[in-house]
Amino acid sequence: MFIKSKQPTPLFYVTKMLISHSRDLTQIQNYMKSILLKSFFLAITLTVSSFAFSQNRTDLLDAQLNVVNDSASSKYIRQIFPESDSVFKVEIKYKTGELMMTGVYKDEALRVENGDFKYYYANGTVESEGKYKNGNKVGVWKRWSYDGSPRPDRQYADENFKRTNRTTASAKFPGGISALQQMVNDSLQYPAEARERRIEGTVYVTFVIDASGDVRQPEISDGVHYLLDEEALRFVSTMPAWTPATRGGVPVDSNFIMPITFSITEK
Repeated sequence: MFIKSKQPTPLFYVTKMLISHSRDLTQIQNYMKSILLKSFFLAITLTVSSFAFSQNRTDLLDAQLNVVNDSASSKYIRQIFPESDSVFKVEIKYKTGELMMTGVYKDEALRVENGDFKYYYANGTVESEGKYKNGNKVGVWKRWSYDGSPRPDRQYADENFKRTNRTTASAKFPGGISALQQMVNDSLQYPAEARERRIEGTVYVTFVIDASGDVRQPEISDGVHYLLDEEALRFVSTMPAWTPATRGGVPVDSNFIMPITFSITEK
């Protein structure tokens, strides 16, 4: 038996409340879906951005460290490891796998050195190591000869150079070309075995005259025979400091190619 009442039963209130809550719940669910969707797209954007930025890069370089596409004409392999928008770690290796340089740049174009650098000879010996700041050498730079014997340290001031309107000037050998030719005549040694076997030809050596005028990174660009190649490398490594190249009045590194001819003259 049912008892009628003029007032809504508790069941009516419960049903009405559930309907109201159901509508609110639907709105909340839609709102949460919108928030989650936005968060999802944001997460994807951040992930894609982070993934794109973290991509390492490998370049083939020629003897003058210019990027080339042909493996046959390359001398070095450069790997770039981005760590942030202002930290790009770089390794350059000889094609045989040995390290030639490690360093840190502050720009993706690799124009501004900024951090610890180390350079190596082709035989694996450390050539020099030190620090760059905003493209300039700073502090103490340690140096070694091709055979591993220590060379005097170089001290650089930690300062920002003021650029001027002066034009670019090339590096110069002390005393000029005539003095360099005289050094070749006096110091270059024709390997006895090569002479006996009548091995002749022109060896092309690439090297860097750094901002302090020192000769660094001698490397055979185009060799003839290992006997002549080794003597050419030895000779270049013994050259005295040059007057460095300048750009805007500031000393800078510069690249050179030197042809060294070995010729047997009949007497």
